[in-house]
Amino acid sequence: MTTTTENAPTGASPESPAARRKRGAWIAAGAAVLALGGYLTAAAVISISSDPSDVVSSYLGAIAEGDASAAAQIVDPGDFVDDATYLTDDVLGPATSHIEVTRVTTTKRDGDTAEVEAEMQLAGQSYTHTFTVMRETGAFWLLQPGWRPDSPLTVNVAVVVQDELSLTGVEQVDLAGAELDLDVDTSGRRSTSAYVPVYPAVYELTGPDRGPYFAIAPAELVAFPSPTLGDNAVGSLAVTATEELRSAILDAAKVRADACVEPGTSTDAACPASIRQADPSTTGVAQEPYDLTFVNGQRFMTTVVFWRPAEEGATSGARTTSYRTSLVGTYTIDGDDLTIEFTPWEDQ
Repeated sequence: MTTTTENAPTGASPESPAARRKRGAWIAAGAAVLALGGYLTAAAVISISSDPSDVVSSYLGAIAEGDASAAAQIVDPGDFVDDATYLTDDVLGPATSHIEVTRVTTTKRDGDTAEVEAEMQLAGQSYTHTFTVMRETGAFWLLQPGWRPDSPLTVNVAVVVQDELSLTGVEQVDLAGAELDLDVDTSGRRSTSAYVPVYPAVYELTGPDRGPYFAIAPAELVAFPSPTLGDNAVGSLAVTATEELRSAILDAAKVRADACVEPGTSTDAACPASIRQADPSTTGVAQEPYDLTFVNGQRFMTTVVFWRPAEEGATSGARTTSYRTSLVGTYTIDGDDLTIEFTPWEDQ
């Protein structure tokens, strides 16, 4: 029997599993380094080429659209102000007018800091604001430049309500539908809120219902920086008399004037002295009370024209003459009950 022996082939020996794993790890590491290098290169290119004004344009665009939530994604106002109650969609959205952005320009750039100048218009006013814009740490890893303004664009606003009529003051008003508390001074004539931050816009101010005799007409608060108040703005409301109150006072004054020329009541203390001293058959009302004016406190004054005998020796030869004077009184209100009293002539 013949036995044949074959020699093993010469050259590289078979690769072990451990060696194959090691080689794969080196290949993966090399690929990762290449990928990271490309990633960082791309991020650097994006960072260098991106204009910081883009983020300011986006931020102001959100405010101009009444989108407070989108603006807060860029600059969270809660990180900068104590009270962000009025920096919401519910307040900014219903504003009667929003800013118009006319220009946004990067004016300075130094490494991770830039300055961006923005021009805006609102309610016929123009305003230029310079934003300081910073590049966030970790922006390269997002493949984004990461520019963000270093603070929000807000205006501090307050509301003042004048009340010269009811003298009770106003404890709360609505700012674009959101409740705003006020402090009433000791006289009841002036109520004032604390300053609260809002986004620049024009907001409607409304007061509470004051019953049948008083009203608060709506007004607008222009929340926009001004040369006089800087980043502050003040809105004003006033308590006014309703037509029901004015009519009630004028009707009472008409009754009072007629009584001053009637027998038995012409000598009442509220009647003018010259009318009280005349024979009521020789006097009359030439023009009913008009021109109602509210004066200090819960007092009023109205004009009335009487006719009475002409003074002896009058050159005109007329037998009567007109006498223009005022009837003065006070009013008090208890719920829906109105009381009107006329002041004695000597006490006016």
